Amino acid sequence: MCCLEFIVKYVLIIGNIIFALLGLGILGLGIAVHVNLKDIYQLIPVGLSALSISIITLGCIIFVISTLACCGAIRESRCMLLFYALFMAILAGIKIYLTVLIFGFLDTATTTVTRWLISAFNNEDLRPAYHGLETLFRCCGTTGAGSYAPGAVPQSCCASPIDNVCQANFYDGCIDQLTSYFETFGESIGAVLIVVIIIECVCVLAGLFLSCQIRRKRYTA
Repeated sequence: MCCLEFIVKYVLIIGNIIFALLGLGILGLGIAVHVNLKDIYQLIPVGLSALSISIITLGCIIFVISTLACCGAIRESRCMLLFYALFMAILAGIKIYLTVLIFGFLDTATTTVTRWLISAFNNEDLRPAYHGLETLFRCCGTTGAGSYAPGAVPQSCCASPIDNVCQANFYDGCIDQLTSYFETFGESIGAVLIVVIIIECVCVLAGLFLSCQIRRKRYTA
């Protein structure tokens, strides 16, 4: 049993080092999404800002708790290990819910993004923000330059406008560009979350086992 305890202890330490790195990965992806979308939140009638901030917060929490878990395993602190196991179980539940939400959104990404962008494009009050979206994502209108027919195509629709008007080399439609963006980042974040959940469950079991072993040793000492 001592050999198993030794193995579990170092699996817990190594697992949480990996876990901390994955937490940094989630943090980085959340920051990337938040920074890229900060200028267009008003165009999208859902709490994407809250979602990206939640992902950033989750990444920070994972990193901090994983670092503390390594310290608890090294010092063989039963209190820290029990707290860690409980907290990780709660976080696992939250991440499972978040993963379901992300993949649920991806299932309807094209329909949802299409509805958002058509609504925003047809709202004249949001037209300046929409042009900002076109510049950010290198896209044009909803389905391309034809979205502006019969009027002039704005300078945000191409890389080389002439007299503030695009005349050639138009970008593709924003619906295709944003759908691809959400699918790419959604799948990346979802994949990282799945890996984190699996490692988390293993670490919870390891933490509980190590805590029980520490308790047994103290009572038999």
